[in-house]
Amino acid sequence: MNHQIVTGPQILDGDHMAVRKKDYTSKDIRVLNEIEHIQLNCGMYIGDTNNPVHLIEEVLDNALDEALAGYAKIIAVSVNTKENIFAVLDNGRGIPISDNTPVTVSSKLFSGAKFQDNKTAYEISSGLHGVGLVAVNALSEYYKIEIYRENRYAQYTFEDAKLKYSKINDHKGECPFSTKIEFRPNKKYFESLKPDLARLRQRLTTASAEMPNDISFVLQIDGKQEVFNLSMTNLFLHECFTDPAKKDILMHTISSVKEPESFQAFLAYEEEASVAPRIISSVNLLPVKEGGSHVIFLFDLLKDFFKAKAKKFGFSFQPNDCLYGLRSYISLKLVEPKFSSQTKDKLTNRKDYFMKFEKDITDWLEQISEETVKDYLERFQEYRRKLDSKKLVVNGGGKRASTQFTKLRDCTSRNGILFVVEGESAGGSILQSRDSKYHAVLPLKGKSIPNITTKKDILKNKEVEELTKALGTGVGPHFDISKIRYSKIVCATDADHDGNHIACLLSMCMGILFPDIVKAGKYFIAQTPLFAINEGKVFIPLWDEKQLEKARKDNRKIQRYKGLGEMNPGQLKICLLDEATRYFTPVTYSNNIDELIKLFSSAEEKRKLVVGE
Repeated sequence: MNHQIVTGPQILDGDHMAVRKKDYTSKDIRVLNEIEHIQLNCGMYIGDTNNPVHLIEEVLDNALDEALAGYAKIIAVSVNTKENIFAVLDNGRGIPISDNTPVTVSSKLFSGAKFQDNKTAYEISSGLHGVGLVAVNALSEYYKIEIYRENRYAQYTFEDAKLKYSKINDHKGECPFSTKIEFRPNKKYFESLKPDLARLRQRLTTASAEMPNDISFVLQIDGKQEVFNLSMTNLFLHECFTDPAKKDILMHTISSVKEPESFQAFLAYEEEASVAPRIISSVNLLPVKEGGSHVIFLFDLLKDFFKAKAKKFGFSFQPNDCLYGLRSYISLKLVEPKFSSQTKDKLTNRKDYFMKFEKDITDWLEQISEETVKDYLERFQEYRRKLDSKKLVVNGGGKRASTQFTKLRDCTSRNGILFVVEGESAGGSILQSRDSKYHAVLPLKGKSIPNITTKKDILKNKEVEELTKALGTGVGPHFDISKIRYSKIVCATDADHDGNHIACLLSMCMGILFPDIVKAGKYFIAQTPLFAINEGKVFIPLWDEKQLEKARKDNRKIQRYKGLGEMNPGQLKICLLDEATRYFTPVTYSNNIDELIKLFSSAEEKRKLVVGE
C-alpha cells in the first residue's frame, strides 16, 4: 500500500466561497458546562482517543492511591471485550457517601481529596487534578459507582453523564469491596472500544513491582484472570535488558528517602547490545514513558561523577559517553509531581525540586568500586574511538558527502540507502548493524525538523541544511536529481505518535523542497514494530494487531519496543536492513499539494478536521 501526501478538506475559492455571518454579538457566546466541555474536547482531558484505555487508567489511579495510602490490599480491573464494559474495584476506605460526594466527584471538575494543604487523605497520589472520574462519566454511555462504607451500601447509576438512579441502604456483614466503578464508553468519542491491554498490563506490572507483596493486583479479561506479582529487580531486567536471564549483570542501587518522598534507581551497563540508553521510570506508580526532569537530574549527576573520575584516573571523557549502554529504572514517590499533560507521560518539576536527593545519590555513586569505575571509563573511551573513526573527512564532491558539519555516517556505494532517523540513539544502533557499503545513516533531532509551510528562512534550519547536503542534489533552481547520492531515502522513526508526527514533517519537507525525489519513487517510510516475539535467539517482529493477538494466544514471549534505539543490532537488521523481512512503504506525490500545504499552514483548516466541518 502506498502512502500519499494527502489533502485535507476541499478549499473553496472565488464565487464558491461559503457566505459567512458578519455580525458578532453577545448572543454568539455560549458557556459550556463541565460535561459538555469534556465531550467537545476529549483529547484535552484524556489525551489519545484511539481507544478507552485512558478511562480505565483514570479509575485505576484512584484505586492505586488507596494502596499507596496503605488501605487497599486488592485492586482488580475487569475487561469485557464482548460488551465493552470495564470495571475497577478496590478494598480501600471507599468514596465517602455523605453530602452526595460520589455524584460530585463524578460530575464536577477539580473535585477530590487531593487539594488540601495538609494532604489529610493522600500524601502521595497518582490522581492529581480532580478530572479523572468526571471524564470517565462524560465519555461513557453508562457509568455506575458501588460503595460499601461504614455499614452502608450505596449505588449511583449515570446514563449519558446524567444521574438516573441512586440508593443508600444499610449493610451488615462482610463487604466484597469498598469501591467499584463500572462503565461502558460511548463509541462516538473513540475510534475503537477495544482498550490497549498491553498498556493496562504495564500499569499493573509497575504497581505490583513497587508495592508490598501483600497487595494483590488482578486483571480479568473476558473471565480469564491474570495476577501480577513482580519485583522491581525483575521488572528492571525484563524491561531494560536484551537478555534479562544473563547471570553476570552488575547492578547498582540508589535510594534516597525524604519522608514521605523517595527517589530509588537501579543502574547498570549492558555490553554487546544496543548502545542507546534504556530508561524506564515511574512516579507514584505511574509509568512515565517520556521521562522528564527526574531523568535529566540523574543523568547530570552521572555525567558529573564520571567526569570527575575520568580526570582522576586519566581517561578521555565527554559528558554523553556515560549514557553508552546505560540501563536504568527510576522510581519516585513525590508529594507534588507536575506533568506535561493530563495523561502524565512526562514529569516537568523544576530541577531544584530534586536537589533534596542529590547528596544521597552522589554518596551511592561513590560506593562503586574504583575497578568498576575504571572498567566503565575504558568502555566509554573505546566507544568514543569507534565513533570518531567513522567520521569522514571533508570531501569536496566525490561519492561521499562532506560531513564536517553533519552527523551523516555515509556509505561507499552510490546505489545505497540513506536512513533518516530520529535522534542519536536510533542512529547509533543502526550503525552497529549496517553494511557500510550500502547503508548511510543521518540522525536528526526530530522535534527540530520545522513545519516547512510556516517556517521562515527554511534553508537556514540546521536539520534541513544537513538533509540537503546529504542528498547532494541541491535545492530550488540549483536542484539536479542526477546528483542524488542514494537509490532510496528512508524515513525511519519510532512507531508512536511522536514518530508519526516527525514522519509527517519530514515528508512535507521532501515534498516541497525535493519533489522530484518523491516523484521518482525514491522516498519511503519504514514500518517499525511496537512489539516482537523475543525468545532467546528467536526474534520475530509483530507488524499489526492481528499478529500480536495470535502471538499472545500462542503464549509466545512478547517484548514491547518503545523506540528503534531499544533494539539491538541484530533486531534492527531484521526490522530495517534485511530485504526479506523489512517493510518500506513508498510515498507518492499528491496531485493536490497546494491544498495540503494550506492544511499544514492553517490552524483553521486543521480545526476543521477535528470538528468535522
